[in-house]
Amino acid sequence: MKMRRTSAPIYSKSGDVIGHLDLTDAHWQGGEDVEDGVEVIEVAFVPHTDGVTYTAVRKTPPDDADDLVITYTPTEWELFAKRASTGYFNPDAVLERRRQRAENDAGPTG
Repeated sequence: MKMRRTSAPIYSKSGDVIGHLDLTDAHWQGGEDVEDGVEVIEVAFVPHTDGVTYTAVRKTPPDDADDLVITYTPTEWELFAKRASTGYFNPDAVLERRRQRAENDAGPTG
C-alpha cells in the first residue's frame, strides 16, 4: 500500500509556500463506504499552528505517481463550496462560460 502524505504545502496568494499543514492526525471525510479501487475525493479540516483551520483535499486511492493534497484557506473553501452549490462547476455551465468568453474575445462582427 502506498504511504499517504503527512504534510501539505500552504500557499500564499502569490504562490509562495508559507508553511506546511501537518496531516498526521487529519480526519479525512468522504471516502467511507466506498468500494476498494473506486476514486473519491476526501476532505479534512485541519488546524494549523498559525491559528487557521485549513481545508485539505485529496483523491483516494492515491495515484501511483503522486499523493497530491490541495490546501484551501477558509475564504477559498467558502468560495469553492458556494460556487459548487450553485452549479458553477457543472460541465454545461463551464462550457457556456467558455463560449461566452470566446464570443467576447472575438469582438463585434459585421
